Amino acid sequence: MAKQTKHSQPEGVLFRIASVAIVVLACGSLTSAQNTTNSEVGTGEIRTLPPSDADRVQLADRNNSAIAQKKLTKDETCLLPPLSLSTSAAVSARQLQVPANARKEYQQACVALKDAKTADAEKHLRRAAQLYPKYSAAWVTLGQILAALQRTDEARTACSQGSAIDSGYVPAYLCLADIATRAHDWSEVLKQSNRALELNPSGNAVAYEYNAAANLNLHNLADAEKSGLRAVDIDKNHNEPRVYFVLAQIYEAKHEPTNEAAQLREYLKYATNPNDVAMVKQYLSELEKQPGK
Repeated sequence: MAKQTKHSQPEGVLFRIASVAIVVLACGSLTSAQNTTNSEVGTGEIRTLPPSDADRVQLADRNNSAIAQKKLTKDETCLLPPLSLSTSAAVSARQLQVPANARKEYQQACVALKDAKTADAEKHLRRAAQLYPKYSAAWVTLGQILAALQRTDEARTACSQGSAIDSGYVPAYLCLADIATRAHDWSEVLKQSNRALELNPSGNAVAYEYNAAANLNLHNLADAEKSGLRAVDIDKNHNEPRVYFVLAQIYEAKHEPTNEAAQLREYLKYATNPNDVAMVKQYLSELEKQPGK
């Protein structure tokens, strides 16, 4: 059994699967966890790994999704998931004032992302931000790409720039929360997700999902459960099924195996990645094998 740290919770099924770390938010796919070592399992936190080469491939896949394409049509952005699912309470005046030449560069970046031309996308986004330095969407999309390429300091700077020039731009705070999640900086995740929720408390399931993950890892289980359930309530179309995985871990920490299993089953209803589905089925099978559960 892995050594327990001072603040660790007892190991359960989700924390005991050999050679698997639990990736919930930052890497975009639970299967990114498969390269972790046994020593990383069982520490009682939601596991996130530094992005691997899979992140680079997923940049194209993510933007080919129907959700991302609808988002581009709606507000002319091509933010990567899960930020593509987030909403701002209102479009700021700065974003409405984006000049045509900067907007064209951004749109070219979106096309490059769709075609898996990450370097070209970065070039167009930097050009868009140069033409219109107050272009928050360009800064945040650039930050997401840089984070996926493991250029963390640059990514943080870009997303911070997005929030500094438009304090009401929700995706900027979620971008910073995502970067903090990759670093396991749960206090920062909580801070940034709280800021996003202050701006839009009623319609942002992604912010509640980050908030739930942060509170879980900070051992604020009541707050974690509240945020997780709020995310589910908002996400009527089940666009972000990973929140059920977060809730499963919350109920494991609360020693509620019936609720834990129920959340895993909900995840399996809506998840689409076959490898992720297989992994969660394994978790559920291990849970159901336990006596009395």
